[in-house]
Amino acid sequence: MNSHILQITYISVNGSEIAPLASAFRELRDEMSDILSLHPITGESLSQTRELEVLARRSDLVIIRLHGGKKSLPGFDGLVRGSKALLYVQDSSSIDPELVNLSTVGDNYRKIFQYISFGGRENLRNLLLFLANWLGKASFPVCDPKMPAWEGIYHPAFDHVPSLEEYLEKKILPGRLTVGLWFNISMWQAEDLQVIDYIITEVEARGANVIPVFLHTRKDEQIGSSGWENAIKKYFMKDGRPLIDVLISTLVFSLTIGPESAASSKTDDCDRTAVDGSAEYAPDEVRPVNKFSILQELDVPILKAMLNYYETREDWAASFQGLKPMDVTINVAQPEFDGMLISVPVGFRDRSREDPLTGSCIYRFEPEIERIQKLVRLALNWAKLRHTPPQDRKVAIIFHNYPPRDDQIGTAIGLDSPQSVCSILSRMAEDGYRLDWLPQSCQDLMERILKGATNQKKLYSIQWLQKMADATVLSEQYKEWFEELPASVQERMRNNWGGPPGEQSVHNGVLMLPGIVNGNVFISMQPPRGLLENAEAIYHSPDLPIPHQYYAYYRWIREIFGAHVVMHIGKHGSLEWLPGKSVGLSSSCYPDIAISDLPNIYPYIINNPDEGTQAKRRSYCCLVDHLVPAMRNADAYEEMAELEVLIKEYRHAFLEDPRKLPDLKERIWQKTREARLDSDLGMADAPGGLEFDDFIAKLGDYIYELSDSQVRNGLHILGQPPSGSKQDEFLVSLTRLKNGRVPSLREAVADLMGYDYDHLMNERARTIDGQKTGAEILQEIHHQSLRLIEELHNRGFSQGDIERVQIEVLGKKTDDVQAVLRYICESLVPRLEETTQELDSILNAARGGYVMPGPSGAPTRGMADILPTGRNFYSLDPRVIPTRAAWKVGVMQAESLLERYIQDEGKYPENIGIILWSSNTMRTRGDEVAEILYLMGVRPVWEDRNGRIDGLELISLQELGRPRIDVTMRISGIFRDAFPNIVELMDDAVQMVSCLEESPDENYLAHHVALRMKEKMNAGICAKSAREEASYRIFGSRPGTYGAGVSAAVESKSWKSCHDLAEVYVVWGGYAYGRKSFGATAPEEFRMRLGSLDLTVKNEDTREIDMLDGDDFYSFHGGMIAAVASIKGEPPRSYCADSSDPERIKTRSAAEETKHIFRTRILNPKWIMSMQEHGYKGAADFARAADMAFGWDATAEVLEDWMYEELANKYALDEEMQEWLKDVNPHALQNITERLLEAVERGMWQATEEMRESLRRIYLEVEGMLEDETLITPEIKS
Repeated sequence: MNSHILQITYISVNGSEIAPLASAFRELRDEMSDILSLHPITGESLSQTRELEVLARRSDLVIIRLHGGKKSLPGFDGLVRGSKALLYVQDSSSIDPELVNLSTVGDNYRKIFQYISFGGRENLRNLLLFLANWLGKASFPVCDPKMPAWEGIYHPAFDHVPSLEEYLEKKILPGRLTVGLWFNISMWQAEDLQVIDYIITEVEARGANVIPVFLHTRKDEQIGSSGWENAIKKYFMKDGRPLIDVLISTLVFSLTIGPESAASSKTDDCDRTAVDGSAEYAPDEVRPVNKFSILQELDVPILKAMLNYYETREDWAASFQGLKPMDVTINVAQPEFDGMLISVPVGFRDRSREDPLTGSCIYRFEPEIERIQKLVRLALNWAKLRHTPPQDRKVAIIFHNYPPRDDQIGTAIGLDSPQSVCSILSRMAEDGYRLDWLPQSCQDLMERILKGATNQKKLYSIQWLQKMADATVLSEQYKEWFEELPASVQERMRNNWGGPPGEQSVHNGVLMLPGIVNGNVFISMQPPRGLLENAEAIYHSPDLPIPHQYYAYYRWIREIFGAHVVMHIGKHGSLEWLPGKSVGLSSSCYPDIAISDLPNIYPYIINNPDEGTQAKRRSYCCLVDHLVPAMRNADAYEEMAELEVLIKEYRHAFLEDPRKLPDLKERIWQKTREARLDSDLGMADAPGGLEFDDFIAKLGDYIYELSDSQVRNGLHILGQPPSGSKQDEFLVSLTRLKNGRVPSLREAVADLMGYDYDHLMNERARTIDGQKTGAEILQEIHHQSLRLIEELHNRGFSQGDIERVQIEVLGKKTDDVQAVLRYICESLVPRLEETTQELDSILNAARGGYVMPGPSGAPTRGMADILPTGRNFYSLDPRVIPTRAAWKVGVMQAESLLERYIQDEGKYPENIGIILWSSNTMRTRGDEVAEILYLMGVRPVWEDRNGRIDGLELISLQELGRPRIDVTMRISGIFRDAFPNIVELMDDAVQMVSCLEESPDENYLAHHVALRMKEKMNAGICAKSAREEASYRIFGSRPGTYGAGVSAAVESKSWKSCHDLAEVYVVWGGYAYGRKSFGATAPEEFRMRLGSLDLTVKNEDTREIDMLDGDDFYSFHGGMIAAVASIKGEPPRSYCADSSDPERIKTRSAAEETKHIFRTRILNPKWIMSMQEHGYKGAADFARAADMAFGWDATAEVLEDWMYEELANKYALDEEMQEWLKDVNPHALQNITERLLEAVERGMWQATEEMRESLRRIYLEVEGMLEDETLITPEIKS
């Protein structure tokens, strides 16, 4: 008998092999009892580092199987250093040379690696026998490692792994839908199949076939696995055609980029854009191989079912967060790179039992049966689309409609949604969908919609709405539906909206729904969310449940109309913002209740990755991204164009004819006053003497800055590439900045002309070339850039003409200009032409096809390679934020705002409030996160291998050269959901800095935390709680809710003063987040922090969208300004940093930014004319711009009287505009005048009496016109 029993510690981070290992050891216990003792460790025990170190020191052999590198095992380094045992370390199932060198098992490494990597009970049994022979001098018969079948069909009805032919013969019934299901081989080897069995059972119970396949996803020659692509060809396709109609995937990570390459690999099929946003292009480079070709060939929807590794079912059920950060990464963020449709959790990894022999915890996935049923219904509904002929397929097309007014049907940022729907209907007709009529135009469509029931209650009686309604629900029917809801949901809806069916849109026991029926298509608008209908709730209930009408609407679409699929048109509606878990929704979450199991297709603008991601994760949609509106230079107009001419005359006279100067000075100053530019420049009186030359320089520079700004050139229409001059100007915008290795066209042209571009930008107001200023030369460079593209366009963008065009336009050629023009001809123009894929993808999704994934971001910010559109966009791996490139920009942003504040106030700000949205974070890869860290004096530590963040380090005060700033963050709800790891990272920075022993004038944060902590302890709060609460710096919405609430208060007209808006801001945002807190209720701490702020900041990273485009801008930032003003008694400084050119940050005050947008876009005739091309939607966006300007003034007082006056003159009093609005969207004219009159009534605008009377006259005239239209009584709808 061996006197020494071998002590073997087996540590597994993943833990999937512990069950078969323990089972193998049980089989051998009689033979092994006096030879070997096994100590398997996984799960919660991995965090007990001290106990592990003690166990390792007592062991003869320590086997460690990592899962994602050394960082995956807490205390790895200490464990390895402290043990004198033999050591074997591997990572997942691939050989890592570093870990081989760390191991001390010599030549036995490969054999042990194969036993473990091949897996299964037999291989692990032979591993134990091998170890007993090697280390315990036993002589058991041992088999060599046996390579498993790395993929195969599993079904509980079979006692073996059947071939595809056998399975098809015995289990697949013709004429039925067929579901593919794949799962990781480790579950099959561990016999952890309860979740899989439930899915199989549910599919078959619903009369469908299922082909369940286990597989090893990676093609790995070291272990002989052939990978996921081969599995598709082998089991889900036959003779080049799919055997399945939909695929359910329980796999984690991404198939196409891998768990370790999400920060650095190229992830797009045919572009050169990395996940971290970097783009590369070499002029002789060709498009890479399409990694998604097999998924395109399979062409079925792939639904991602979540197997949760990091929380129990109980934790999930009680959590508003839904999934833990790591589960979000591996179950959601990374699978999105493959174009998977995010669905629901189906299983939770939990400790099922403790092995009595080894003492190890056995973890298994416990099925979540109700969610499995939901998943299968959703999957089968996607599958049905493939077998429903177009003429029988029913579609609900849903316009967004916020505010719920008749001028705002089709709310969608950057999209002509009515015309886009006309395009969709036209394609549907071509494909054979049954339509009673095709709209003759966008205007025809909108007139038909407005003759039906809408969401607007003004002008219409309830009886009138009932007569107009195509869609109605009887109270008895609705009550049956209501009673099917979870009891807790019923209670909340009753408490807020009364018993079913409520009072909203109900008459004589009939509940009315908006929309019109056109054959098999229901064209409608999303019902009101309920906040404007229950204004009191705005002040206390950010988690207000949906109204009865909202639930009835989606239920009617599904069950009465019988829609096979819905389409939500454009950014964005309210569905994905309803209360509930952040991701991994339950049956009690309102988005899940509303959308249920309806396939959902969602066209969405490519530059809004965060809100699109929200729609994907909370409404289970197949997102199809669309192009941003074509961009162009704003150019000078009206008085500014005249001033440009006068300034040139002045400079010429200064040099050639000084006698003209007095007259020119007078004319320039008069024109400056007429344009109100004196206000922009902060000049009350005309400058005299030598000051006038400085004034001319400042004025000229300001006009150039405005004219050179990017503005939208109308709206995008789905499937329609920009053409003609719009295409030319857009190409100039897309190449304005560098695109990866492709030079900036502007910089290349400047260099060819003999200028240094940076010098020109820095000296725009100074004479550089004879009589030309830097600004004038830059204008010439822009015009030459445009001419280059126009000439190429005239030649069909032929690459063979590039050299000739250069010489014709510029007189010579350079390699850099050549590279940009080749990039335009070879890459950008074809990508823009592929915009037609938008409609192709929408229609393919509607027939149950696969939509290829693609990157997202702002194309004009040096990211043109994210095109083409028409793809199911993804965002990025949250673990790489901020990237190294983003760190550089963030540092520049911080320095710019500090420089501006010192310029304004003569000192550093002690307290800064920053609005942090995930949209900016996703587009920039973390500029603002970097800025916040740098303000506090902290920098990230990056892993060299993959660019992920590996912690933080302090920046010394000597290196920093200034105090550490106290930063309070107001994060959006999506930021909370998408980036829980970054919330924890920033909280780590707060804790790190607040604990430093530095003087109050060196470390504002630590000083303020110490003072607040003392106050709290004096109030009787214990030191630990006082410390925790005093260091709250990250605030957001209540868990499960979204928004800042202020815009709803403004829209409802229920507010009286900024104090009301401040209260809403505190109520909605007073929840603290950090490593130890997820939405801790902390309104008083939030109030204290707001009351201390010296400066508020909201950065903008692209001109494709601006702060007058949506109400969230003024709700979050304007709301913060209003709150500070109310609590502190005086408004803070408020800045907007423009990083649309990341190398040239421009920091403006909120008032300056508002004027900038007014002058470049809102009052710009070129923008106005481009929007008028879009009829109803152009008018709707004019009305919304008035709403946004009003909201900003209500919260931040940024509008001057002349700005209101110009709005009135341009959009209400101009006779041509009036007539046009009356023709295309009279409701828009009514709401513009109503909003302007509200500004007068609230004292926000000191309008003349003549102006007031003119606006009242127009309002009443339009109201009368609209009332007359309602006198034509429609027939009662059946």
